Amino acid sequence: MRKLRLFEKIFSIVNKPSYKQITLFGIPVYKKFFATEEEKTFYAKLPVVKNKIVFMNYWGKSYGCNPKYILEEIRHRKLPYELVWAINGYPDDFEGDFPQGIRFVQYKSKEFIKELASAKIWISNHHFAKQFALGLIKKPEQFFIQTWHGSLGIKKIEKNVKTLTDEQDWEHFASESSKATDIWVSNSKFESQIYEQAFWDVKGIKELGHPRNDIFFKSAEEKNNIRKKVLQALSIPEDKKVLLYAPTFKDTTSLSSYNIEFSKLIPVLKEKFGGDWVVVSRMHPSFRKRHYNKIKELKNTYNANNYPDIQELLVSADIAITDYSSCIFDFMLSKKPAFIYAANISDYEIERGFYYPLSSTPFPIAENNNQLIENITHFDYKEYKEKIEIFLVEKDCMEDGHASERVVDIIEKIMSGNYERN
Repeated sequence: MRKLRLFEKIFSIVNKPSYKQITLFGIPVYKKFFATEEEKTFYAKLPVVKNKIVFMNYWGKSYGCNPKYILEEIRHRKLPYELVWAINGYPDDFEGDFPQGIRFVQYKSKEFIKELASAKIWISNHHFAKQFALGLIKKPEQFFIQTWHGSLGIKKIEKNVKTLTDEQDWEHFASESSKATDIWVSNSKFESQIYEQAFWDVKGIKELGHPRNDIFFKSAEEKNNIRKKVLQALSIPEDKKVLLYAPTFKDTTSLSSYNIEFSKLIPVLKEKFGGDWVVVSRMHPSFRKRHYNKIKELKNTYNANNYPDIQELLVSADIAITDYSSCIFDFMLSKKPAFIYAANISDYEIERGFYYPLSSTPFPIAENNNQLIENITHFDYKEYKEKIEIFLVEKDCMEDGHASERVVDIIEKIMSGNYERN
């Protein structure tokens, strides 16, 4: 074996048929995997299992969002389908989150690509960009139902965001995933227009409502049971009122926009709405691991970062605060008070941008703590509810609690061979 030269010890590039790796001072700083021709051929030849459905939610992070509620409706109907869910972690990490009868596959594995290559239906709230990059080829008899994860969202997405389209590899495979989609699940005329504008070669948009939002139309008893479940999981006494703080992803690493003074806010909430209040914080996954413990005020909140389903948190909350997260547009269906805290709005408009003015939403907007306190103090519930109704009409929103049923009706048609693609 030849000795490495000094330059190679400092910097090296390895090119193999299945991966490329760049090493600096012996530490891999870049590694990208590719599918071999043999792997592509293998995936292409796998036969499709006619009753198999593969689900993915946010790269295997949890049992939640639209895929969860579609699966729950399938189970409610006792349909004889093979249900496979992609997870990022060990099955024990998700113990108690999933119902019985679901088979797991690791999101980052080649087994996941094999499951997709042999499934009749794919259901996801995001792209399969990584899987297409690693050799996945969609067969003519397969169907891809894309539910996405927004809801009347205000922030720009996908090819409408320059920082994303600058990443050429990402755009190529995200567009491949988009083009492979047969059904886009939308909840409004507005969202349908965004799909056409922000994605690639969009076809098959169905305005069915978002399955995850069916939860807001459940009976009072069902919602109360969900609340009890959440409070128990977070060790919160049942007599407390809950403020849910759920900010969105930001491209910047600055923490300056996470400066809400909850210790000052709680007495204001008690004065305005009565009761004893606690704060539950649910941060974006990209933020949690690196920055959560750096924010002093968050240390005095109940940490719901690992709670699997944000919809259950929303149903359980009495008030919500966010910056630009689409979860507030789900929460508005509850008609409970919601507020926007947009401390970095000018920066965010530059780095991400909005589809419509923040001021056109029903939510009172604050850019600092004093304004937030003022908005809560002078909150007019009657005016707020009127603004919600106007907003939903303007966006042609059709949420009514039956979205999961509509989606599964389509799935049954696909499985029986009675569905025609657009």
